Amino acid sequence: MQGLKDKRILITGASSGIGAGMAKVLARKGCRLVLHYNRNQSGIEQTLKKVKEFGVQAEIIRCDFKQLNELENFFNQAWSIYDGLDGLVNNAGIVTKSTALNDALGEQFAETLAVNLQAPYQLSTAFANACIQAKQPGAIVNNSSIHGQATCEWFSAYAASKMGLDAITKVQAVEWGQFGIRVNGLAPGVVPVERTQHILNEPSMEAKWCERMPAGRYGTTEEMGEATAYLLSDATQWMTGSVLTIDGGLIARGNYPVR
Repeated sequence: MQGLKDKRILITGASSGIGAGMAKVLARKGCRLVLHYNRNQSGIEQTLKKVKEFGVQAEIIRCDFKQLNELENFFNQAWSIYDGLDGLVNNAGIVTKSTALNDALGEQFAETLAVNLQAPYQLSTAFANACIQAKQPGAIVNNSSIHGQATCEWFSAYAASKMGLDAITKVQAVEWGQFGIRVNGLAPGVVPVERTQHILNEPSMEAKWCERMPAGRYGTTEEMGEATAYLLSDATQWMTGSVLTIDGGLIARGNYPVR
């Protein structure tokens, strides 16, 4: 994965989970980082501390992506830190679990789409415009989910946002390829993070999930970080409009019980 050293990368939702894993991997590869967070200040400070152990530059910025009118100022601030950005990782998102009957007016649905779909759309567009004006190439990675491909009950809002994110990944790749701007997606499977590891690592739950994955185990935030680095690197200069699924084979198997 060549071409990552000193690259200026904005990672949204970097205070914990996959975003923090992405930050650590990219720092290890020599990237200069802008780390976004919303509420988890202690988490982002911990991420910042860990990435600086690799001797790279890193700054943090707070923004609530539910407030879509704040995104322009947020992006301009992020762009100005290193006088430009080479990559954008749209990782921030919320996981909404609710049936349509429990959200009849679609309030949770709309909020989920604002954070998971509208915000990445606006940030990607701001990034593309800035790259075009600066006459430089750029790379965008949208952190999607296997729920963008196959989903289940309770996930209508979340799945809709991720299916939409996969769609705009492809459309924006087509629109911006002429300017040297690549847009790809990452679709993680089951990856335990701070808020879920106590549940997923419970023996019966782990057995329930892992027996359905040909790889036989969960993914890690480190592995998602490596995949993100791959999509940002020179190794994928001819790759755009793709969604890279990393799920231990769960979707390939169709999530059917082991026979």
